[in-house]
Amino acid sequence: MAQIVNTPSYVKDVAATEGLMSQRRRRMIIAFLFILPALINFTLFRYLPIIASFRTSLYQYSLLGGYGSFIGFEHYTRLIHDPVFWKSLGVTTRFVIYKVPIQIVLSLGLAMLVQRETFGAGVVRSAILTPMVTSIIILSILWAMMYHSQLGLIQSILGIFGIPHLSILSNPNRALIGITIMMIWKDLGFSMIILLAGLKGIPGEYYDAALVDGANKWQAFTQITVPLLKPVLMFVIVTQTVFSFQVFVPVYQMTKGGPLDSTKAIVYYIYQQGFSYQDMGYASALAMVTLAILLVISYFQMRFLRAEA
Repeated sequence: MAQIVNTPSYVKDVAATEGLMSQRRRRMIIAFLFILPALINFTLFRYLPIIASFRTSLYQYSLLGGYGSFIGFEHYTRLIHDPVFWKSLGVTTRFVIYKVPIQIVLSLGLAMLVQRETFGAGVVRSAILTPMVTSIIILSILWAMMYHSQLGLIQSILGIFGIPHLSILSNPNRALIGITIMMIWKDLGFSMIILLAGLKGIPGEYYDAALVDGANKWQAFTQITVPLLKPVLMFVIVTQTVFSFQVFVPVYQMTKGGPLDSTKAIVYYIYQQGFSYQDMGYASALAMVTLAILLVISYFQMRFLRAEA
């Protein structure tokens, strides 16, 4: 006669725990395999170049001659007394101050405008997103042609309203503003689509409740939209600040840093030192200082915006 053996409950619990842990381990391995290509990409094309750049900054180095003598932190001492470095840093800071706030305000307004599925909203979205997916070098060439002081499209439009022709890219007081306008137009779609996704994630019940309580549109915007959108705004502000700090192609194509160094951004100055003057060691030191500045700015931006949230 067969004998029925009852398995103790603690054995079942141990087996269930081991099965759960093995299942969790398999999920972690699968998740790691999914992010492995990104880790390899960051290691090969981000972290290792940063380490190599720091090492290069400690040597006399050129692309033709390779590594020379070890000089320690002489390049960093040199940039402290370099007036062009400070001027290029000031140009970059002004560009960021001009571009980021205006772009955030415009992109938020456009995101609120096109979030409703009205007639023609898709066409408006496509028109705003088209510059984002267009090559920056092509846009720089086109805008340089439009800015032409005699034959440019913008000058023709100004002439319709009786405004005399204005020199933009050749004027030290207007060149940076001209580049800023072009870059706002170029990057507006990126900020808008991120903010639009954030707006879509806000439940409509909050606005219905605010309407019942007698809140107007401005109160709903300031008390509901902005507070719930702050994490998305933090992401957009930080990323756009970093991207704007690295502006290079428009400066290279449209002005070459001129006139009178009025558009010589820090990344263009790094390019000049490394490739035009063959002083890659000093260019690496400039790049490391720029990286440190970006890390500090990003840290304080995230800390401030999280505290506000």
